[in-house]
Amino acid sequence: MNNKRGIVLIFTLLVLLVLSILMVSFYLKSISENKLANRFVNSTRAFWLAEAGIAQAKNRLPSLTASGSIGDSNYAFSAQAQLLSSGYYSILSTGTVTLPSGETVSRQLSAVVKTGSVDPSKFKYAIESTTELEIKGHSVSINPSNSTKEESALDFTDLFGYSKADIKANATHSYTPSNFASPVDGITWIEVPSGSTFTMASNLTGSGILIISGDTHISGTVDFNGIIYVIGKLTMTGNVTVTGSVLAESKTDVDTVLKGNVTLNYSSPKITEALANLGMLKKDIVSWREI
Repeated sequence: MNNKRGIVLIFTLLVLLVLSILMVSFYLKSISENKLANRFVNSTRAFWLAEAGIAQAKNRLPSLTASGSIGDSNYAFSAQAQLLSSGYYSILSTGTVTLPSGETVSRQLSAVVKTGSVDPSKFKYAIESTTELEIKGHSVSINPSNSTKEESALDFTDLFGYSKADIKANATHSYTPSNFASPVDGITWIEVPSGSTFTMASNLTGSGILIISGDTHISGTVDFNGIIYVIGKLTMTGNVTVTGSVLAESKTDVDTVLKGNVTLNYSSPKITEALANLGMLKKDIVSWREI
């Protein structure tokens, strides 16, 4: 009888041992699966943080760095851009999740971004006007001397590759005659109220693309490198030096007038340099991979 009780006790202990081992095994498996699930979640978060870095760096071009966080500092991204060739940038972005333990989970993405380009050869003259060009006095110098075109059919969108609305919306600086000030670089848009004339009587040193939407009278001292495009009547009477190109999209019943100390130097390099500002209005990702 005692032998039977001993066998039952031993069997019971063996069953309890097996059940304990199974319970420990299930517990450890549960912990392992939970860790794997958490790691997958954090790895996915790191992936999307790296994606955010690509998007931020793309938007910030031609700036070559971008960094930030989403939610708090434990969910961060850092991206670096590099110019590969004309119009092409590479971006390397790292997304990092910092766990309460201090451990980090990171993912890295690489992308190539192509920016837009505008054909500088469409700007062919030191000054081009849709109306007649009236030159008064002997102090007007146009170089080369034959670098003028009157009664031209200017097409803004064809020249710049973007509509007036697009460029106005993406201008580096937006002014009206009442708040016009420095700087004038990148893409500068000046909106002149209907029926008014913008008189630029102060000194100005600028570069890039200057677009003035409205009648314009430049009577101050101006030194500008790049492209000046006036949508309206243009009169220059001050001490004006432009290296690049001047274009006037005027009404048919007015002339573009140059008088005073005006020097217009056609420069393809300055035109190309100015148009580079437009390239950043269009940025397309042409390749993408995880590292």
